[in-house]
Amino acid sequence: MNNRQLEAKILVDCHDIRTAWAEFGTDFTSGASQTARWITLWQSFVNRDCLLAALYLEQRPVFILPLEVEKTGPLRIAIFAGGPHANCNFPAVSTGQSVNVGELRLLFSALHEARPDIDLVSLTRQMSELDGVANPLMQLPSRVNANVSLGITLEGNFETVLARSNSKRKKKKHRHNMRKFEDAGGFNILAATTPDETTAMLDNYFECKATRLAKAGIKNTYDPYGVKDFFKRLFAEEVTTPSPRFQLKALKVAGQYRAVLGKSHAARQTFIDFVGITEDELVSASPGEFLFFEDIAASSETDLEIYSFGIGDEPYKRSWCDIELPTYDTDISLTAKGRIFQAWLRVRRKLVRMIKKNELVWSKVKKLRSMLRGAR
Repeated sequence: MNNRQLEAKILVDCHDIRTAWAEFGTDFTSGASQTARWITLWQSFVNRDCLLAALYLEQRPVFILPLEVEKTGPLRIAIFAGGPHANCNFPAVSTGQSVNVGELRLLFSALHEARPDIDLVSLTRQMSELDGVANPLMQLPSRVNANVSLGITLEGNFETVLARSNSKRKKKKHRHNMRKFEDAGGFNILAATTPDETTAMLDNYFECKATRLAKAGIKNTYDPYGVKDFFKRLFAEEVTTPSPRFQLKALKVAGQYRAVLGKSHAARQTFIDFVGITEDELVSASPGEFLFFEDIAASSETDLEIYSFGIGDEPYKRSWCDIELPTYDTDISLTAKGRIFQAWLRVRRKLVRMIKKNELVWSKVKKLRSMLRGAR
């Protein structure tokens, strides 16, 4: 019989947050955005109103949920720290520990007591399991997110991966584009190994992303104060560690960046968090697809089991993937206002799922969004 008593703690001070992670140790499973460095840097550069909702066993945390609080109209909503930049989310769970639904409710009761101003906890784009560990939050009422996570099983070697996805066509296209890059002045694939390199790659990515999002009529999530500085510090610090959890890779042609991708790692899989493509005279040579080909080939030679494209459904991802995983949203209302907003979110998310499942309607929505953006 399990007679353990977990204690719920809500930590808001920067020092307390760092101490909690230090006490947690290194033997745990979490999403890349649910780590000590991520939340402490996000709190420093973007949103001071961050906190940890943690469950302790004998003075040591066994479950950590890193949150930030945002004001939405008359409501305050707690979300995964990082907002739209936090994807494939998974709370930090100590290895060998389980958390039941009663203990989770204890945690959210403690959060309401400590922060009665928070109306709703909205946890989106979660994975139901990571590296064989189940997500304890799935014990609470959850719904499927409109966005899936697509990935590749890295079994055997790269030839095995290619054999599942139109090998001849991919190789032919890759060779064709390689000749274009060689004719343009030569190319190389490089991973950032110094803070200066991470900054240079990110500067290129931010510029390319801003251009592409503006054309598509999509709000640039890197524009808010501190977000770009957050990513620059995150990657600059990670690159100096023995086993960086975040990594930048790039394709250079004739000495210029043409594609940059950002990656994060779990124990047995890697996630593509973002990719940016320079739209110049070489864009027709598909520099992004070329970089993916090279990166997937390199990843196939490691002990990684899964190469995940992360959140979002795009044709280039479909051309590779053999894994399609749903992601989940979990909402916990803490006030009457929160319950009303939760009901509205449920309806809105259902509508978004319906739109995204209908290719014709979704394509028209994206076209209209771009037109409206251009008219401003």
